Amino acid sequence: MADTQPKPAKIERLDNDYTRRLNRQHAAAHHTGWLRHRRIRRALRIGAVFAVFAIILGIQLVRTNASLHTVNQQVATSERQLKQTKADSQDLKLQIKQLNNKDYLGQLIRSKYYYSKSGETIYSLPDDHANDVTAK
Repeated sequence: MADTQPKPAKIERLDNDYTRRLNRQHAAAHHTGWLRHRRIRRALRIGAVFAVFAIILGIQLVRTNASLHTVNQQVATSERQLKQTKADSQDLKLQIKQLNNKDYLGQLIRSKYYYSKSGETIYSLPDDHANDVTAK
């Protein structure tokens, strides 16, 4: 039987300007592809680091905003309490001033406790709101 497989031919590379130019172009293309791949990986790493910092700063921003909202609510509540306290203080100062007036004090005692001056008669009418002396 005869061997039907052809024998491998000896292949030699030509060493001329054309093959050298093709080899350089192939090496440059390979190097450019490798360099492009490396640049893409570097860009992805930089982007990932930037994303991590952006997420951290975003979380801080949200927390700060929530804290600011809470503080603003507390300030508003405190301002309302201060306003109410100032109004109460004004009312109490007015009562103190009125209680230092002898005419007002006498009128208050007569109306609230049914106190009468000597020779004065007190009549209880049906429209009176107080049923007894101790009712307010």
